[in-house]
Amino acid sequence: MQHLYHTYFRVLFLAGIAGLLLVVPAAFAQNILFQQNFTGPGPYTSRTPNTTQFDTIYVQNGAILRLAPRQGFVEFERNGVGSGRVVRSTDLSPVSNTMYYQVRVTVPEIRTNTTNAAALAIGTNLSNTSGTAAPNNDVFARIYINFVLGTMGQPNHILFRRLVPSSQTSGPFSVGPNSSILVTLVLNNTTQDLPYVSPGGRREIVSSKSYDVWLNDIPFLKNSPRVSGGTEVPLTDFSFRYDGGSSTTGTAAGTIRLSDFLIRDVSGVLPVHLISFRAQPTGDQVELAWETAWERNSKEFIVQRSTDLKEFDDIGRIAAAGDAQSRNQYSFIDNSPLPGVNYYRLRQVDHDGTYEYSKVVDAIVRPDVPLMLVSPNPASSQLIRLRTHGMDVSSLRLTNLLGQEISFRAHTPGGDVVELLPQHPLPTGLYLLSLEQDGHRQHTKVLVR
Repeated sequence: MQHLYHTYFRVLFLAGIAGLLLVVPAAFAQNILFQQNFTGPGPYTSRTPNTTQFDTIYVQNGAILRLAPRQGFVEFERNGVGSGRVVRSTDLSPVSNTMYYQVRVTVPEIRTNTTNAAALAIGTNLSNTSGTAAPNNDVFARIYINFVLGTMGQPNHILFRRLVPSSQTSGPFSVGPNSSILVTLVLNNTTQDLPYVSPGGRREIVSSKSYDVWLNDIPFLKNSPRVSGGTEVPLTDFSFRYDGGSSTTGTAAGTIRLSDFLIRDVSGVLPVHLISFRAQPTGDQVELAWETAWERNSKEFIVQRSTDLKEFDDIGRIAAAGDAQSRNQYSFIDNSPLPGVNYYRLRQVDHDGTYEYSKVVDAIVRPDVPLMLVSPNPASSQLIRLRTHGMDVSSLRLTNLLGQEISFRAHTPGGDVVELLPQHPLPTGLYLLSLEQDGHRQHTKVLVR
């Protein structure tokens, strides 16, 4: 039981961190047009690039490039001079009219306040030799990054910014060597609305000739018109430029890292429109139930289970309705769930073999010991919410990684939910939640952002 107990809480921690690190898998049989995370041996550039290579990665005029095989990122440093670029000017193949583009951005250091310090662009004719930015007529989507130095004890942060057709700026994101932002752009160059699955696992639609932008799982731009306006722009090239901007001390100074490039199309038709999916423990079983608003050529639902959010196993199949314009309800009982937390998802399969994954839901099968699950994790700076079983709230301790105890007030709104309200808002970082009760010691990590 003690071994099971430690395994269970290790899973809970991985589940919380996974919310930051996991990228939603391809929804159904989509072509991967480009993928590079810099963990392989390279080469990362080529005159005839494949689906893992750029045309060029370079710096000039005093900027610093850090790129080594298997280090996991490419990094540029500027001190107000020079520039750094990543360019793929050779057309992606095949050229798609839809695109799901992701890149992870980390800003370890900021030394000047800078507007438009760097820019991500997708379009065509994105030159790997020109010293000037591509004109709007060649750009479908372009997002800028602003550097902001923290004042009055506040941390440095970055803002994401759109300029065309009008200026729009995101909320702040704290930066540092251990803080990254997963930037996702979903581009629709077709004449019809395009359904897709967001980084947070939600169903979304982007309009014709428009694009959406997500920062981690937060929507920044929805249905933003293409930069080129009425000019058609194929989705063939992409680039990152770290060279522009304006500041009180000259041009941008600081460091930017890029990693986890992933570009795929968003082709196909969703086989079903899933409007609900839940998992409910009942004794030593878990009852799953889901409902669809409509189905199109759907074949079956494959029920999958995991204990670590990494490996999912098939545990059952339910035939789908096929074609239906009205609601349909389904259920499945897991007769042998594992003690602790069980994660479930549906693989919704079409008759032509395409498929889509549902969001992940969880159910706790409670062993005969006190349990606590931080949900959601990451938590907010002012509220940590727990799902508990048999837990004495007075036995809880919250500490930072230095072991300093943090005062909080416990609130029980009902059911198995306990809410911890810190006396003061918590700074971003990792914290340790401990429980010692009836001879059992339990620890779980809480990520606050």
